[in-house]
Amino acid sequence: MKPALLAGLVFAVLGAQTASAQSIRLPRGPKAEDVLRRFIEQDARLKARLAEAAQREESFLAEARDSDLRDSIADKSGPEELKRRLAQASGARRESIIEQFPGMKAPAAPVCRSLGDCAVPELALDVADSARLPDSVRQLVRPWMLLQQARGSSVVITPAQTGDAVLTLKLKGLDAAPLTLNVSPRLLGGFKVWFDSPLVLASLYGRERDAALKR
Repeated sequence: MKPALLAGLVFAVLGAQTASAQSIRLPRGPKAEDVLRRFIEQDARLKARLAEAAQREESFLAEARDSDLRDSIADKSGPEELKRRLAQASGARRESIIEQFPGMKAPAAPVCRSLGDCAVPELALDVADSARLPDSVRQLVRPWMLLQQARGSSVVITPAQTGDAVLTLKLKGLDAAPLTLNVSPRLLGGFKVWFDSPLVLASLYGRERDAALKR
């Protein structure tokens, strides 16, 4: 066999192995939740993407802090004062400040431990702190995992590397494009965790959930 052809075959095999290693299939049954949690907490590529989002958030906050320093006459009850306090705060205090901005107070998380509990999937979340990103990702993935379990199928999760995308979810056995899960830092702190095409996904979920519960 010619050396060039042999090298090409080796690279093809290695490429296939790498592509396979980039995805994980969530199993059916009670172990799926543990597999999902370990993957989100331990996968190096996903952790790197979340860390990148956190660094971008820090850059936004630094810009807000510098802007406040240049603005010596700030409205103490207005957005500039909130930005200044946000840049100096951390933890629970920072979350409290973020929730004062319009649209940033996250609704109470619904219980979603079975498909019957999840009439409507969460397709977007506002997250105050980067430490909460892994749990938020799990929260948005879980309804689709439960749906696929009820259908007797599975979800294949792959880390994404483009734009704000951090994961893609392939719903096996469904004629649907992979779902794209994104994490976007907000200019004044915090993050938005969200799926592309929410209206399409809400319709897909509702239709397939109804069919699965009738089985």
